[in-house]
Amino acid sequence: MNLLKSKLRRFTAVAAGTLIGLSGVAFFASPASAHSSSVQGSATCDTTTGEWVVTWTVDTDNGNTEGADSYRFLKVESWPTPVEGIVHTPDDADPVFPHKSNEPLVGTQRVAGDARGAKLEIQVKWSDDWIEYDHRKGFVKFHGTCGKDESPKPDASLASSCEGVTVTLTNGKDATADAVFTIKGSKDFEKKVTVKAGDEPVKVDVPAENAEKIVVTEGRSEKPVLEGKWEQPADCTPPSEFEAGLEVTCDSLIFSIDNTKGTETVTATFKPNKGEAKTLEVKAGATGTAEFKGEKGLVIDGSINGEEYEPVKWDDEEKPEDCNATPTPTPSTPGEGGGLPVTGAAAGGIAGGAAALLAVGAVLFMLARRRKVKFTA
Repeated sequence: MNLLKSKLRRFTAVAAGTLIGLSGVAFFASPASAHSSSVQGSATCDTTTGEWVVTWTVDTDNGNTEGADSYRFLKVESWPTPVEGIVHTPDDADPVFPHKSNEPLVGTQRVAGDARGAKLEIQVKWSDDWIEYDHRKGFVKFHGTCGKDESPKPDASLASSCEGVTVTLTNGKDATADAVFTIKGSKDFEKKVTVKAGDEPVKVDVPAENAEKIVVTEGRSEKPVLEGKWEQPADCTPPSEFEAGLEVTCDSLIFSIDNTKGTETVTATFKPNKGEAKTLEVKAGATGTAEFKGEKGLVIDGSINGEEYEPVKWDDEEKPEDCNATPTPTPSTPGEGGGLPVTGAAAGGIAGGAAALLAVGAVLFMLARRRKVKFTA
């Protein structure tokens, strides 16, 4: 027996078997290396909603294999919420393979701010019918909690008119908290206004005398949202200067208008609940009054140049102190019997006057029978 020849044959057989095995592995493994996919994710905190936003990216590689230019998802599973843009492809989809190979596919997943993480798992099939049996998985771990950024979006604007300024306060549509404004003007003017997140703007009027300087701030911030002042428009007409008064007597209410320093006619209207209404027009440089007889329950509504005033009630107005005083009787001449009527010369005079009047009346009666008498004022 030739041992050398036997060993040589055995070595040759082992080598041949190894070569065949490696060739088989290369044959079956080569397609797997030609098709591949991967899943990657990253997360950011959306402070406007208090949610985690996970961005998933699916990369595929067909290895330039002929007929594998597109793919579909046989499986898509995500946790804890669905992924928008990366979903399972139904069997009746048109096209059947809707995604293009070798191009990234991006999807978005929104997760509650207190979640600990997110997951995405996929299985891909290419248009050459190659299936990736090993599912690809991606994991994203959240660090901490995503909270909602509660902050206002304050803004303000100013517009001048003849009477003063109008401050418009807004809190942006994307605001996540109420805006608390403070408006400060001259002569100790100050006003606080709250505008809720996303609400309609709020307007505040500041008189001209308080608008020499306007400063608007929000919350605790000392940085002004707005600084400005009143600027009188060129077409403004100076306001009419007049004085309105009320005099209360023992039996009447007297309204007065003093327009001696005015430049325009003042029109006052008085409407009592008892009796007729009165209108008082007082031209520039003049005065005028309107009088109403006082009686229990009388109420008068008034307006001057269209501006209404509080009603005047007769029962509530203070009358002069001497209205309820009892008249002092005239003392009589002392004498017996408590003072009798005076007779004599005075009585005779009265009787004579009466007789004269009767005579005149008789004459007029006779004349009236003869002709008609017409009296003119």
